[in-house]
Amino acid sequence: MTKAERYPELVRLWLQRPSEKRTGHDVLAFYGEMEQSHPELLSPRRAADNRYQELHSVLRNHIRWTP
Repeated sequence: MTKAERYPELVRLWLQRPSEKRTGHDVLAFYGEMEQSHPELLSPRRAADNRYQELHSVLRNHIRWTP
């Protein structure tokens, strides 16, 4: 899958979560869920070191920041 295909799907799945589970702290849990259920949506394995950072970047405009 290309980034153009993966990124919107990641955002769609993120936005399906309840809003209280879309905070900055929840990105790690979501990453784990994606590794288990949709690994094809994450960066290819050769870029494994940056997979979490890339996911966080993709979701940055959709993360609910709490005070």
